[in-house]
Amino acid sequence: MTARGGGDDELPGYLARDTVALLTPIQNGKVLAALCALSGAKCDVIEVPQGTFAVLVDDSEGAGDRAAMAVTALHRDVVLLAMERRGGQVTVTRWARGERGADVPPGLALDQAPGGVQRLMLGAATIEDLLAEDPSKVYPGRIGRFRAFWRVRSLAAAAKREQRR
Repeated sequence: MTARGGGDDELPGYLARDTVALLTPIQNGKVLAALCALSGAKCDVIEVPQGTFAVLVDDSEGAGDRAAMAVTALHRDVVLLAMERRGGQVTVTRWARGERGADVPPGLALDQAPGGVQRLMLGAATIEDLLAEDPSKVYPGRIGRFRAFWRVRSLAAAAKREQRR
């Protein structure tokens, strides 16, 4: 049965596409893009007012958990939300220090999320729609691991220099 009440199994519009994403408090989109690439997760990262939002290219079962575990293991101070929409159903899980935490009610998590995140996870927009809204805040996480390592290293050095000022 569809969301519109029809008798077939097809979902309307964007809901037919599965979406896997990470919502983090990391303020720099380049950092999250490099961390995702370093962990092997290819994604598009968008800076949002509360941090950064990575939409994974791989929407297979378990992809969000693998990426969340890797990112929180690499950046031990961050707590993130791994979000998945499958068949119109949204699930949200908290991750910290490489460990899976409690499931978070999707309504509660999305209520506090930026509008673009809400629209994407509820199926009202695609990642392409969000990328087109403000291309200056979009960072591709589709680089090799070696390049990602050097990017993380240079960003960390720049952050340390900034702190000393």
